[in-house]
Amino acid sequence: MSKWNRWLTATAMTAALVVAAASPALAEPPQRTVPLPLTSFSDIVVDPTLGHVFVSSRLDHAVAVTDLSGNVVTKLTNLPGAAGLALSPDGGTVFVALSQYGAVAAVDTLTLTERARYPVGEVCPSDLAVTNGRLYFSHGCTEFSAGIGRVGFTGAEARTGLVTGHYSPRQLATSPARPGVLASGQPGLSPATVQVLREEGDGLAVQASTRDAGSNLRDVELSKDGSLVHVAAGAPYHVQSFTSDTLAVRGSYNTGAYPLAVTTSADTGALAAGIDGGTSVFVYPAGSLTQSRSYEVRGLYPAGLAWGPGGQWIYALGGNFTSQPPSLHVLKS
Repeated sequence: MSKWNRWLTATAMTAALVVAAASPALAEPPQRTVPLPLTSFSDIVVDPTLGHVFVSSRLDHAVAVTDLSGNVVTKLTNLPGAAGLALSPDGGTVFVALSQYGAVAAVDTLTLTERARYPVGEVCPSDLAVTNGRLYFSHGCTEFSAGIGRVGFTGAEARTGLVTGHYSPRQLATSPARPGVLASGQPGLSPATVQVLREEGDGLAVQASTRDAGSNLRDVELSKDGSLVHVAAGAPYHVQSFTSDTLAVRGSYNTGAYPLAVTTSADTGALAAGIDGGTSVFVYPAGSLTQSRSYEVRGLYPAGLAWGPGGQWIYALGGNFTSQPPSLHVLKS
């Protein structure tokens, strides 16, 4: 659930000053670990403009908020089944899919309070993605009843079933470089299906589809320029890259066994990938298939990676299948 709505590049000078002030100090160690007030993990999104990291949890019905150094700022509660997260284009709102409420919550990024709740129907909304001025969500409460819908940034024109017949809610990814295009990956099936969808009229059309994405899919991501779809699946033992126009195989990142997370930097184009193993997070410079750095994050969660401002920091969620609560690892890239 790595996606471009995890990142919003600050363009105004004032926003840049805020980022500079809020970014982790260079004097800090290259890896810092902070326990979160949660018992599970669903999604992560970084807001560079105001300097916050948002981490959601379905089981806790909550979103933990930290600063860019990982220090816990607050915990937003009363968010039933808090699942996917997405930033609005202006950075003023973090959207939260409420999988147990049939709605999407809109959280003000300045006050860190919920200001609205947009009903989308009793369809169990899951992952979120923003493209072309619209908020899309995958949904599905039971097997083979899932699909994709959308809702306006103000809660208007909520629709479900733009795409139907999915086995379960899909992972979504978008890129500002390719407005109106969504990548979607199907978890829970082997082989896994990955599709590229495009806006067509008032709906979505399938531009390309493949069942060569491996098995046990965990995460999908688009490259900085939107030309590639990166897929992390339990097998094969590498992160695969496909062209976003036809989903032809372009290359792979040799991560080792059981890839489960992938994310790309909107600033540098670098890629970070994670696996279910000891040394579990690997960094690849833009345009390179060779690792430049690696980290050990015990119990990395599926889709548990996101980039920070300037491509200097990576945020990783650890603690899966351990007796410890989820922890936020701040990694110097």
